Amino acid sequence: MKKIFKCARCGNCCRWEGVVHVRESELKPIAEYLGVSVAELIDKYTRLSDDRKGLVYIDHPDGSCIFLDENNLCTNNPVKPAQCTSFPYDWNVPEDHQALCQGRWVEEEERKSEVGLVHVLGHPALPLDIAKAPADAQLFNCHNFCQMLSYLGIPFIYYGVPGSVVPEGGRIVSTGKPTGRWKYGNAWHKTYNARLNKLLKKNVVEIDKPQIIASMYGASQSDIEDFGLPVVEPMVGYDHCWAPYRVFPSYAQQNIIYTLQAKYTWATRYFDAVIPHFVEPENYFIHWWHEDYLLYLGRNASDKGIDLARQVARDAGLELKEIHDGVSGREKTLLLSRAKAVLMPTIYPEPFGYVAIEAQMCGTPVLTTDWGAFPETVINGKTGFRCRTAAEFAKALELVDGLDRLAIRKSAIERFSLEKNAHFFERYFLFVWNVHKNGGYYSSNAIGPGFSVQEDRAVLNKENQNG
Repeated sequence: MKKIFKCARCGNCCRWEGVVHVRESELKPIAEYLGVSVAELIDKYTRLSDDRKGLVYIDHPDGSCIFLDENNLCTNNPVKPAQCTSFPYDWNVPEDHQALCQGRWVEEEERKSEVGLVHVLGHPALPLDIAKAPADAQLFNCHNFCQMLSYLGIPFIYYGVPGSVVPEGGRIVSTGKPTGRWKYGNAWHKTYNARLNKLLKKNVVEIDKPQIIASMYGASQSDIEDFGLPVVEPMVGYDHCWAPYRVFPSYAQQNIIYTLQAKYTWATRYFDAVIPHFVEPENYFIHWWHEDYLLYLGRNASDKGIDLARQVARDAGLELKEIHDGVSGREKTLLLSRAKAVLMPTIYPEPFGYVAIEAQMCGTPVLTTDWGAFPETVINGKTGFRCRTAAEFAKALELVDGLDRLAIRKSAIERFSLEKNAHFFERYFLFVWNVHKNGGYYSSNAIGPGFSVQEDRAVLNKENQNG
């Protein structure tokens, strides 16, 4: 097992004291990439090193590398010097600088999962491409789920509309172009499920390892045949369920579904699990400075608390940036990481709230209401504040600058990273296969992933109470 470094593109290594040496052989490729002559490159971007033995890059006035832009991007990244590409493997990084670096060392292992195959039933109308539908939370769920399967080394088949993209380890089976907008029971619902059944019948084959069907979109897939396999709804963030095996992103959401569908869920509650949603930390970073604005990132709807967010910002005399759609990737990270705080005053019980953990991955405090999933995701006084009155939101804004952004990011990685939660899903799949094949509640070794995370949950609850 070896350790590899995952860069978060925070740019802090490009701001440390020191110099970047440029070898003579590196000058021509860099000049060609920048579209200048070698002489212009030397004159405009380099100086003679202090020991007079070679050239080094000059710095911006703030001490950062001349090729680092305001968005943490290296403007000559494809041709950067060997000194940069060898970071941090060949570097002797001081401890105080290590604390600033937001990249992570992770153990890379050859993963051979006991789970043999997962059939992922995708969106009935949209291709799996989050850049084209950045505001669709369920599509983001499905994307992350497939990334998790790839990380675990679990082979999977994604059943989705044309244009879908899946990570390594998966293959796509097209469900064809939609014949209309989906609505439960309408013509496209019936056609879509008929297509799924035909495709599943073809692709469900006997193997000597557990095989799971994962329904990612609830009722839209409720008329499929299971072909003897357990059907799991692995990310129930919506207001219903239909499969006998379910994973909820929070205990709050689990209790809501158990209340809404009490009769339906009564007999199968024993086989559910609570595993938080997750993201990949390397897609987020702490910006080296933040602006004095508040950020609202979500639907322009009263139940999401947009009116409360506007009032909080107005009372504090701060700018509120409202983003309702159209941002993803680096653009989204920059918005989150530069904010003074992120406002999520959701009025209804939030099933999870991805933006809250994305903000924390950027080290940005989150100000939320104090119900739904937030008591499980936001640690009061450490990663943000949970509020119930205008006075509490105002007080929280007075205190947010005192929160440690590095500690916020560290907490998010420890609780909501892909690596942290992926193995809980793997254990859950094996648990489901066991109880499905071997007698349900009385199956031998029927110990789910929730049993092993009780200690983690107790620690989090204690932190929240202390906060």
